[in-house]
Amino acid sequence: MTIPKIAAAGLVATAAFAVAMVINISGNQVANVSGDFRNAATAEIRDAQGRVLLRGTLPPVTGDQDDVERQVTLTATPEGGQAAGTAEIEFSKAEPTTQEIEFEATGLPARAIVTLVLDGKDVISAAADDKGRADAEFDVPIAPRR
Repeated sequence: MTIPKIAAAGLVATAAFAVAMVINISGNQVANVSGDFRNAATAEIRDAQGRVLLRGTLPPVTGDQDDVERQVTLTATPEGGQAAGTAEIEFSKAEPTTQEIEFEATGLPARAIVTLVLDGKDVISAAADDKGRADAEFDVPIAPRR
């Protein structure tokens, strides 16, 4: 093998590694979103065409504990087929500056891009893996009330 062929092979390998790292890092897309989802009523997972695949109603905030965890089981719509999932909103009543929002879904089309929507507002998107699983978790700043 000549030096140019070795250099070319090295360049191809480096480029492939860089592309793989970018894909891995950008699997979840956080929308530039802020808002107050502490009392959100509905959670949906939508596909790239906006079709609702999963839907659920979040339970109301109850009790007087400082840390609140609201979780909902998402059930498939006819468009969602055998999909299933959960969505969760966590926040502290003592210091309500951010809320942690997460979702998990299975049974999605392989490599589909899906978006968690709370009360009609797109929150975060994620790509399903080859087995149709997607999940995302991130903190959303709570927008001050006006």
